Amino acid sequence: MAQLETPRDEVRHPLDRPGVRMVAGPGGALTRATMLAGSLISATVGGVLIVAHVRTVTVAGALFGVHMAVQGVLQLLAVHESRASVAVRWLLSAGGLAALLLGAALFHGWADTVFLLGVWTGCGWLLRGLTMAVSVTSPSVSHVFVYDDLLNAVIVSAGLLMTAFPFSSLGQLADVGGSVLMATGAVEAVAAARRHPRTLRAID
Repeated sequence: MAQLETPRDEVRHPLDRPGVRMVAGPGGALTRATMLAGSLISATVGGVLIVAHVRTVTVAGALFGVHMAVQGVLQLLAVHESRASVAVRWLLSAGGLAALLLGAALFHGWADTVFLLGVWTGCGWLLRGLTMAVSVTSPSVSHVFVYDDLLNAVIVSAGLLMTAFPFSSLGQLADVGGSVLMATGAVEAVAAARRHPRTLRAID
């Protein structure tokens, strides 16, 4: 999820920039909440995939779909409260909406084989990780819209693994996917814990 931050020198000396005032806004709290919610859903779905011994592609797809759809909604919520540039907000909104739609497709059983389930899930994770990573390359959002680099790396790596690894069985896919989700949830929880609960943002 996204984190709205302001450079330290602006926080210490807010009057150094004419026309800008610093206020404590709800964006930081919402971002922190969405990150914690995302970590919880990731860890929960991952644990169910590992412990429940999923037997059908439909059930596994529904679990992956729920996770992906929820993450898409959380990303849309974080973007809605951001002060990033319009281009970045559109990029992240498109990524969140695509994840939501792909999650709905998985939930409804449109991936009816182990191969398709792995590819679709991997594509969804790649989409999320890459849109997050690309957004912070824009100079207009440096210090404003910040993602955890480790979290991005884990999500992109997970997407590559799911799309490239030839899973031989549903059980193998569920175990690997569940382990990845639990790892992602742990990293996202740590990233959320590092964020300051009272984030400041600049308003013209």
